[in-house]
Amino acid sequence: MAHTIFILGTDSQQCKELREVIEERIADTIVTAHSEANLPDIKESDTVIITSEEKNTGILYRRLLNKLEEQVHRAELLSELIRLFSSSMKMDDLLERVVSKSTGLLGDTAFILMAADAGQLKLEAAFSKDRERLVKMLIAGVNLGGDIFNAERFAQVLQRRQPLIIPNLQQFNLSSEVRAMIDKYAVVSLLAVPIQTKETVLGVFVSVASEAQVFTDEDINTAMALADFTAIALENAALFAELQRSAITDSLTGVYNTRFFHEVLARETSRADRYTTPLSLLMLDVDSFKIVNDTFGHVVGNKVLTQVAKILEHIVRNTDFVFRCGGDEFGVVLPGTTLEGAMHVAEKILQKVGSSEILTGLGYTGPVTVSIGCSEYHRGSHFETLVAEADQALYTSKRSSKNCARAFGR
Repeated sequence: MAHTIFILGTDSQQCKELREVIEERIADTIVTAHSEANLPDIKESDTVIITSEEKNTGILYRRLLNKLEEQVHRAELLSELIRLFSSSMKMDDLLERVVSKSTGLLGDTAFILMAADAGQLKLEAAFSKDRERLVKMLIAGVNLGGDIFNAERFAQVLQRRQPLIIPNLQQFNLSSEVRAMIDKYAVVSLLAVPIQTKETVLGVFVSVASEAQVFTDEDINTAMALADFTAIALENAALFAELQRSAITDSLTGVYNTRFFHEVLARETSRADRYTTPLSLLMLDVDSFKIVNDTFGHVVGNKVLTQVAKILEHIVRNTDFVFRCGGDEFGVVLPGTTLEGAMHVAEKILQKVGSSEILTGLGYTGPVTVSIGCSEYHRGSHFETLVAEADQALYTSKRSSKNCARAFGR
């Protein structure tokens, strides 16, 4: 295992002579440093030799300890973030934790900006050691119409995936309004790095300092580590959301599946009991669907089901739920809707499906219609009763003329 020998001293000539002696006997890498600015990153496996006049040895030793303490502090905070990312925290909480923890390592204020549509950046998290100052800065930023965090300003980060360091914002190309704001809140320097995956840049992590702080290569490495952890957390969150969505979604039509159908009914009937609000259910299926499959094949039949599902989603409200309950049967849960209101929705569905010429749009001929059964929830009953009544009304509509809607009990 390769080691590094660090020779630290204030007398450069003495350090040079000592290095020459060691190089004759040892093949390890040797590094010398004579000032605070040159103090290196040191690992546990490395060797440190301090050579100096007695009066300077203590100063150099304390500086070395401070440097090591900084490295330990960075490692501890990064380790803490790793533990957080493996927990079940919500994504908003994780992003807030990243920016807050970063102020113990980098500048006193930090932001996370996520890439949005049309090349825009959206502020997702912000933190400052001076909360009141941060609020005033954000208000000023809003009043400037987003000129501070526009995508063009971070083109180097977003497009070339390279860190951006601005040691002195006063010398950077800024509008007079932005420069006035920077002066007012004593913002001096800025560091920005990409939050990225292999395929794309998700956003930007930004750290700003209000003191005469010069960001170093070590600060870039720390910021990149924070950004990488953030990217991993965002990817994991997106994967988890997709898994959750697929667990309750019908893979063919994209509407909710039977499993979620029963969960929603149990929840909505409980809510209707608690708040004494109406709740109705539509059960419907495609008329003569077996003939469609036998005539045109299952591929065409699947496309018909997908088109019917799209029509249902288009007609109902955002607060309603559309389900594929198996085969060619669908369910529509209508919270806050009476039986009369449900019948009105059913008539709209009949009209829209009948006029859409679904088979014609797929290159075939023939009508596609649906039959619908409606029922209204009775307080204190079980949700399965609601389903059974809607199914019975659906059976009645199928026995009559099809392409119609019937309400249970009428």
